[in-house]
Parts: sequence; C-alpha cells; structure tokens
Amino acid sequence: MALTYAQIMTRTLQLLQDAGAAIYDATEMGFWIEDEISRISRYVPYFVDVIFQVESRSGTDSAGTASSLTDTSKSQFLAADATKEKVIHNTTDDTWAVVLTRTSSSVLTLSRDIMASGESYEIYNKRCKNKRQIYIGDMPSEYWDKVVSVEYPLGTERGFKKLGEVIELEVEDGTIQDSDSTLANLGKVDVLVRFAVPHLLIQATDTACELSADAAEGATTLSADGMGATELIEVGDQFTIENHRSTYIITVAVTTSGNAATLTFQPPLEAAASDNDDITFRKSTLTPSLEEILCQRAAARAMLSNTVTKLDGIAIGGANTYAKERQWAMDILGETTRTLTSMTRAIPYKVLPRA
Repeated sequence: MALTYAQIMTRTLQLLQDAGAAIYDATEMGFWIEDEISRISRYVPYFVDVIFQVESRSGTDSAGTASSLTDTSKSQFLAADATKEKVIHNTTDDTWAVVLTRTSSSVLTLSRDIMASGESYEIYNKRCKNKRQIYIGDMPSEYWDKVVSVEYPLGTERGFKKLGEVIELEVEDGTIQDSDSTLANLGKVDVLVRFAVPHLLIQATDTACELSADAAEGATTLSADGMGATELIEVGDQFTIENHRSTYIITVAVTTSGNAATLTFQPPLEAAASDNDDITFRKSTLTPSLEEILCQRAAARAMLSNTVTKLDGIAIGGANTYAKERQWAMDILGETTRTLTSMTRAIPYKVLPRA
C-alpha cells in the first residue's frame, strides 16, 4: 500500500535520527520532499493520459449580419463555442475573430465584423490557427512542456509540434475528420495526449468525498463535500469520479471549508455527474522503490542544507562535522542517482503516419 505524505515525512525524519523534528522542522522537510519528487520524476516520470478534441467545423455565412456568423444550412453551433473561445477563420478574406456568444444553433456573435453573406469559414480551437491544432493551456503550466506522445484517432500515434500552449498534429489536413456534432455519422474527434509529469504525493489526509450538486457534461468546476475540514488540495492533484473513465487534474489550489470545496479541474467532464456521486483523490503514484529513494534523497538534501550551520563553528562530533555530514549526504545522492539512472527508459525512434 502506498505511503501517505505523513508517513514519508516520518520515515525521512527517522533516517536523520530526528523523529521529534527538533532539528528539521516539518515546513523545511516539506520543501525537500517536494523538490525531490520533481527530481526523481525527471528519471522516472508518471504518465497521464488526457483526452482533447480537434475542432474542424466549416461552412458558409448565410446572412452577412455585422459582427456575427450565421449558418442556417448546417445549424452546427454549440453553447460551448463561446465559453471555449472558439476561433472563427474567414477563409475567403483570411480574417479572424473569436466567438463571444451563441444566439442559436445557427448564429454566433463574434469579436470582430469579419463575415459577409456567401463567405466561407472554418472553426478552430481556442488560440489555434488550423484544424490540426489543440489547446492545452487550460492544463496546469507544468504540463505544457511534458507532452511525450499524441494519438489521433485514438490508437494511432502521430508526430506533433509543441507551440507553447498549442499542440499541432503532424498529419495531412484531410486526415482530420469533421467535428460537426449534428452529423448522422459522427467524425472521430478525440485526441489522446500523454504527459510525463511529476509523481503525486498529496498532503490531504481525507481523499474520498462526493459531489454536493449535479454537474453537466463539459463542466470544469464542481461542488464537493464530505472531506476533512481544512484539507489542502493542490494544483496537479488528481481525482476520479465513479462511472467516469477520465482522470481529472486540479488546476486551482483550494483548501476545504466546512468539509466542502469547489474543485476546478481539466479536462472537462466527459459526461454528466450527479449529486452524491463518489469522488476519489489519488493519494500517491510512487512505487515502493521510489518511496525509499524519495526518503533517502529528502534526508540527504536536508542534511546538506543543515551543514551550512556548521561552517563557522565546531559542533558535537568535532572539527570535521561539516565534512562528515556532507559526505554522508553526497554518498546517498550519488547512490540513488545511479539507481534512478538505471530505471530510466530510452525513447525509441519511430516513423509515424501523416495520413
């Protein structure tokens, strides 16, 4: 069974023969534990799969209304087009705008007056410039440069370019299927993005709760209760909801109040969730081997930090106390680094399809 944050703290202090935290206080040890989780994860990351969607709708404006887009032929506009800041590209004039509101399934209000009757348009994801791009900027920032693979359609790995908060699939335009949700035969729109991120070790002691109100499909916030009174929920913490296949990642830190909290997360809910549905936070992703290494490395880092106090004096242990403690810490860091290096997997070269 995975060790809790408190158990990791206890074992680390025991390695330093300071079980009562007389020398190394909990706040300081917390810093070293978090730092070493990040360092360990550079060698042995934790992989998280998140589903995004391509945006590839297109059509022709049928009205020419100022600062609007009207398409009575397809009637394919969604309420989420405004909340997700979908981009409109007038492909006739090569002009651009962002969706502000949805009046109906046939009418969108735009940030600029770019459309005239009979002109063609395409819709792209937020801050994207073509239908091969997806936006990952709503994920925690530490995820942005941690993309290791992309699949579209699901099961077909593709090459990709990382453009800041945007990922561009290296496929031909004709490979991207129509994302119009009104079609009788729906196109394949899901894109699986795999991130290699730091391991989790959450500080919350109560990791089970439940929804306190219904939540709609596509929501990125929900109300939860049944947790501890003052639990700290940090950015990057992960949870699952009963009957959902997705793992959700916290994007805004929050501390529970009255055993309740509003959770803000990504990706959006894959389906509606109901009041009293169970929510379970993932306590830890560390394996037993990585837990042992974490305790050793956190203790060594704490020891190195503490040697600073020995530079201008002679402590118990004699004149060489500083050197002895430093060598102890460096030996542990060296040994565990060699172990982590042996656990690192090489990334194989692949030739990926474009069509």
